[in-house]
Amino acid sequence: MGMKSQDSGFEFLAEKEAMWAEMLMQALKDNGIACAATPVHGAGLVLRTGMVERMRVFVAPEKKARADEILEELFGGAED
Repeated sequence: MGMKSQDSGFEFLAEKEAMWAEMLMQALKDNGIACAATPVHGAGLVLRTGMVERMRVFVAPEKKARADEILEELFGGAED
């Protein structure tokens, strides 16, 4: 996909509901992979509408291949 987070030089890994994004990030950290997440919708929008927050998870480019493996292990390639 090649989508990059402008400020960090990190590469886009996945977009998940917040609770899954947090689980994914914990697994990445456990494997020594630097990661960051940004909300897809602003927090105010979520509070007003009650919709489930979604997060975009980004990882360090040199760790992207390993991060893809962890993503596959956790989610089996299924998109939510």
